[in-house]
Amino acid sequence: MKTLNLIIAVLFLSCSALRANPPSETKTTYSKKDIQSLAPKYINNNVKVKNPMIIDVDNDGNFDILKFTAKGNVEYYRNTGTLEQPFFVLENKNFDNYEVNSFLPKMLIPMFFADSDGDKDVDVFGVVKDGFDKKTFQEKYDVVEVENTAFFDNYTLITIILVLVVIVLLIAILK
Repeated sequence: MKTLNLIIAVLFLSCSALRANPPSETKTTYSKKDIQSLAPKYINNNVKVKNPMIIDVDNDGNFDILKFTAKGNVEYYRNTGTLEQPFFVLENKNFDNYEVNSFLPKMLIPMFFADSDGDKDVDVFGVVKDGFDKKTFQEKYDVVEVENTAFFDNYTLITIILVLVVIVLLIAILK
């Protein structure tokens, strides 16, 4: 079931965060290890967004948060802190006037969107809990990376993803 959740989350959300803006010049690539070290700071955020979509929306070099609401709106929380010490402020309750009509009431797992290989496109990092570290008293996270190998405009990719999500959900329901 975890695999199905990861597949649905990647398919459904991987392109909602893709923006026409060029990537930030501050940090050009992120490895799985980079995302793994940043994950606790963004997942346990000050605005209590569960399973956030994490992407540098404003190209300032700091990851921001997009939250998908139960009503289908996308809320944008700008990071006014730093990359290593984020602090989020609600910037826009109806980001880009974009609505997500879905069977999914919320994100299933936290997702980072960043360039992993320097090719200037946004790749997907899914983050899942991997236990608790009794020495540091912190959650441990595992990161799964999905390389963006195709170039589609945002709306084409969103349409493809939504169709795939419907197919996956139908298969899951019919089983």
